[in-house]
Amino acid sequence: MRPLWGHCLGLLLALSSTVFGLHIPLEVEQLPTITAKAPSFLIAFPFDESFTLKCEAKGNPQPAYRWTRDGQHFDPRRDPRLQTHPNSGTFVIPNNKHTSEYRGKYRCYASNELGTAITEETQFIVPNAPKFPKEKLPAVVVEEGKSIVLECNPPEGIPPRHIYWMTNGLHHINQDERVSMGLNGNLYFSNAVVKDSRRDYCCFAAFTTIRTIVQKTAMSLVVKPVKGDAELEEGKSTEREPSLLLPPSDQSVVHLVKGDELELECIAEGLPTPLYEWTKLREKLPERTNIKNFGKLLTLAKVKEEDDGVYKCTAKNSLGEKSHLFRVSVEEPPRWAEGLPRISWSPSGRTCRSSVPPLADPGPLSPGGSMDSSLEVCG
Repeated sequence: MRPLWGHCLGLLLALSSTVFGLHIPLEVEQLPTITAKAPSFLIAFPFDESFTLKCEAKGNPQPAYRWTRDGQHFDPRRDPRLQTHPNSGTFVIPNNKHTSEYRGKYRCYASNELGTAITEETQFIVPNAPKFPKEKLPAVVVEEGKSIVLECNPPEGIPPRHIYWMTNGLHHINQDERVSMGLNGNLYFSNAVVKDSRRDYCCFAAFTTIRTIVQKTAMSLVVKPVKGDAELEEGKSTEREPSLLLPPSDQSVVHLVKGDELELECIAEGLPTPLYEWTKLREKLPERTNIKNFGKLLTLAKVKEEDDGVYKCTAKNSLGEKSHLFRVSVEEPPRWAEGLPRISWSPSGRTCRSSVPPLADPGPLSPGGSMDSSLEVCG
């Protein structure tokens, strides 16, 4: 029995490399495939020790790596200040005085003799400390009853950015239907009263990601009181119907992609102080609608296609009203049907790759639907 078993074992071993006269390779050649990559944005926060731009790929033969920075060839292995590893495209930028020199947009390429895999661009951002300009601001003087806007003009920085209006003593400025902050950070007075006068209107910008708060130079507001009935008899009454401070026109167009947040802002001046009403033409407001900032802001999270239409903001007081129309369109985001290349070995020894190209029509597929649009390339 032993000789017969040995003969069978030898036959099985032979068949492991030859079946019906066809040679089966021990390893199948494969195109490179990216397995790890850097995010679209990499921010150099001051409290991090280092910053890693990842690029790893698999394939047969083993892929070789190269990088570009702002479209130009960049070799991290030739820079002694960067950390690299053999057989890897990943490199590490240490956090030191030279970090800002590496700002730019990076892209990694992993290649073998069959082809090349490419990552999306990664923008390496080294933020400058945001700050307001040093300036001496003259006092803002306004007559009682008139409208006024105190501008913040906050600096740009790494989001999220939060704006606050406070005093030098870090007390929040009271806000209501008459006085409120817009999305742009400015402080709007629909009509000024004498008690608004103070020397320390301060705009603060807080950048929570980089743990930084900056303050604008304090502003002084002086509200001059109306003297009495004599001025009113001369036609100097400040009572008036509403007019819009934001938006400045009668209508505007808002384009959104499905899933975005809708923010519609409407701020008016007038005396008496205007109140606000929001409607949607020819239909009800979506149930998910939120009205904020004392009626001046309409928000709608994760918009859907059925949320598009014409939204109307109306500011009213006892003397009249003023409206603005927002024409909102919600579009389906571009969608790609991306199939990873499928590698197969053919009896002729050729390597065949099949993949699925992007959809020309981004509309949704019907349940159970299929696409016969694969492409096979053999070489």
